[in-house]
Amino acid sequence: MKKNTVLFILMLCMALVVLFSGIKGYGEESGQQEIAYSVQKISPEGEVDPASSFYDLAVQPGDKREIEARIINTSSETITVKSELFTAYTNENGEISYTSQAEEYDRSLQYKFNEIADIQASDIKVEIPANEERTVKTIIEVPETIEDGAILGSWYFEKEGQVQEQEDGSGIQINNKYSYALAVKLTVNQEIPAPNLNLTGITKGLSNYKKAYFAQLQNDQPAIVSELTFAAQVFKKGSYEVLYENTGEGLIMAPNSQFAFPVFLGQETMKAGDYTMKLKAMTEDAKWDTQVWEWTEDFTVTADEARKHNKEAINDPEAGNNYLWLFIAAIAVFFILSLLLGYVLIKRRRLKQQQEQTKKKAKRRKKSTS
Repeated sequence: MKKNTVLFILMLCMALVVLFSGIKGYGEESGQQEIAYSVQKISPEGEVDPASSFYDLAVQPGDKREIEARIINTSSETITVKSELFTAYTNENGEISYTSQAEEYDRSLQYKFNEIADIQASDIKVEIPANEERTVKTIIEVPETIEDGAILGSWYFEKEGQVQEQEDGSGIQINNKYSYALAVKLTVNQEIPAPNLNLTGITKGLSNYKKAYFAQLQNDQPAIVSELTFAAQVFKKGSYEVLYENTGEGLIMAPNSQFAFPVFLGQETMKAGDYTMKLKAMTEDAKWDTQVWEWTEDFTVTADEARKHNKEAINDPEAGNNYLWLFIAAIAVFFILSLLLGYVLIKRRRLKQQQEQTKKKAKRRKKSTS
């Protein structure tokens, strides 16, 4: 009986360990490896502002320009650094991204930076001996047919042999990847006289696994539009009661790019039906006078869309929060385990007391018979 009880307790302990081991934490490792290299911009002749951290070039149609960068190896071994050119775009956070290519560019983008510029063939991948440096070059050819405005891109550098997003045994996410992105802005003749934004539609989906309706915004002009503010409200069609709303400040859009501004549903389930979104956008970018846009757009959520997004979302009250229930289950198991352990200890103590009392009685009977 005693062995069976101990075995049962051990099995409960193992179940508790399994429950807790399924809940992993993710974070940055504090002690990361030495960077060991750096990249510096070399300011070209005729730059708008030589002191800027990015390449700021005033160009004209048909121009051919060169830009250079210095790669410095501060380590005690030879390294290889590769570079590539990206066309900047607006990411899901309302920021300009310089470190990758967009999955899809806006249809208004006529000329991509990575298509009108080329890294010198010998500089795409360059070996740099220990404690030395190398200068690399990119050639930009401005199309004859290009219109006034800005083209925005970057020159991206990455050392080979780095490890990114490696998970250790405890479930901690380690990111030891270091890269550099030098932004490049080409202003053809002059900035455009005024910006323009369009609302191209309303979509439904998830942002970081949270249900949302997205206002699909388009900057269809070759201009960086900064100091943007958005305010959106969603109503049941024909109603004046605000169901969901969201605001955003200090956002920025790359030239000829798109941005999906989210309106989150919170803990409410997405429901099929007809809705209306009202959206106001404003820019206080110093390049122009304050500009304001307002739109009212109807949209429909189908039953299939609602079912799909509710199922995939982590904040759906119908689906529940799995981690919360795991935690509650683990606490319950721990509580039951504590009760069982207390029961076993009390039972063992009582059994020991009974055995001692039996021994004493036996001794007394032995004395009385003698």
